[in-house]
Amino acid sequence: SNKSFKTLYLIESALIYLKGPKFLIYVSGALSMWGDRMWHFAISVFLIELYGHNLLLTGIFGLVVAGSVLLLGALIGDWVDRNPRNKVAHASLFIQNISVTVCSIVLMLVFSYKKWIEEIWDGWLTVVCYTVVIVLADVANLASTALTIAIQRDWIVVITGYNRGHLAGMNATMRRIDQVTNILAPLAVGQVMTLASNVVGCGFILGWNLVSLIVEFIFLSRVYRIVPALSAKPPAMEHQSYLEKKRERKRSQGKTRLKPMKYNVYLKLHSVVWCLWSFDLTVTQLLQETICESERGVVNGVQSSMNYLMDLLHFIMVISAPQPQHFGILVIISILFIFTGHTMYFLKQRLLLTVKRNTIIINFPSFPGS
Repeated sequence: SNKSFKTLYLIESALIYLKGPKFLIYVSGALSMWGDRMWHFAISVFLIELYGHNLLLTGIFGLVVAGSVLLLGALIGDWVDRNPRNKVAHASLFIQNISVTVCSIVLMLVFSYKKWIEEIWDGWLTVVCYTVVIVLADVANLASTALTIAIQRDWIVVITGYNRGHLAGMNATMRRIDQVTNILAPLAVGQVMTLASNVVGCGFILGWNLVSLIVEFIFLSRVYRIVPALSAKPPAMEHQSYLEKKRERKRSQGKTRLKPMKYNVYLKLHSVVWCLWSFDLTVTQLLQETICESERGVVNGVQSSMNYLMDLLHFIMVISAPQPQHFGILVIISILFIFTGHTMYFLKQRLLLTVKRNTIIINFPSFPGS
């Protein structure tokens, strides 16, 4: 009887977990990340195929995408902050998947009727098609950025109940999902494109995005319903993170309260984004814990802009050296950037340690008669 009781308990616990917000977020995130990774890989291959096995069009595409996030990252984050969580998630999800779907249809038509398209308007229709593809792909990436900020930088914090341990666990799981999809998704769509054709590859991505749109919409809607805290957003003028609120409660019994070091957070943000993605998990939780709830979107939007600034530089280099024989030079430059990122990170850590020591000395309480 004890064995059957344990079995029933495990089954019931599993069902509760599968219906819980964490699992729904994991599945929704996995579908979204898988679609993103397939699309990012496939669109680069498609542009290379369309432009005669040259990296120029791919470099232009990357330049447009990076430049858009660089210019609009803060605005996207501000939009995330100022609107209800469910509307932000649904709008971003819809725009992203529909943009990829329409772009896939355009690519299918271009691959199927390429010779006929090249003869119309003296070849200018081809240029129009390339422009439409790049614009739609750029819109999809902007929507994906908004969805990532909303779910992975805001929703997760609320779902974990502002518990640091649970937050770290969800961040780690989402990062593992991201790394797995980053490996397997390009392999999957690459096999489809190799064994079938580019047109079939476009159709595969199109179908995936339509199915993913429906599933993600249902799952995110359910998470929003079963976590009431997601429907409550603080006013834009509330400038306290949840860690600052905890510190304030601890210091309320006559202890001196230090002013929130808001500019220190931006210093961390500016320097850490130069580092490798190996630091990303730590950076993610740092921003989640130190940024007040009403400013999470805009600060993470700035972080996305800084990340894409580096992408912008490397796409400029690809446009400057598009030939395959120049690839070794680009690899050497990438290694130099990695070394610079590590160096800046460790210098930043020493600087913050010095600032922290000076702050403790300056704010050390004085006692009567001392």
